[in-house]
Amino acid sequence: MEHRTRTVAQNEQCTVQQCTCGMLHVSVGSVTVRMRPAAAAGLRDAMAAALQKIEADERAPRVTARGEELPS
Repeated sequence: MEHRTRTVAQNEQCTVQQCTCGMLHVSVGSVTVRMRPAAAAGLRDAMAAALQKIEADERAPRVTARGEELPS
């Protein structure tokens, strides 16, 4: 089987290509990870959850051990 890829998504940070065998090639900078679509979906879900948590943590007031709010 000859493997050929086509670009299915691209932005300034990454490129996603799909191979004729079904695998995805996800490139970020100089790193390319080859994965099954199910693994890519798991990565998507984990990244979304992580970013939501980071954003929520950034919005939450920072407090000292005594409960005093720290300036942002």
